[in-house]
Amino acid sequence: MPTLPVTLSVDERTLAALDRHVELHRQGRSRADVIAEILVAWAASPERSTPPDEGLRPEELNASNDS
Repeated sequence: MPTLPVTLSVDERTLAALDRHVELHRQGRSRADVIAEILVAWAASPERSTPPDEGLRPEELNASNDS
């Protein structure tokens, strides 16, 4: 799958936390690589794999399901 560049801005506190994570768990990896790994893991998490509940379709709406 091709990759696409993304620009990300974070505050100094978040960047320091990322650097600590790299130092403790991902030595030798770049910030960009670690951020990409974190993003991939987040996107693959179970709560992201289920389709969003979009509610009732217009044809399913009627007075009985008004709240």
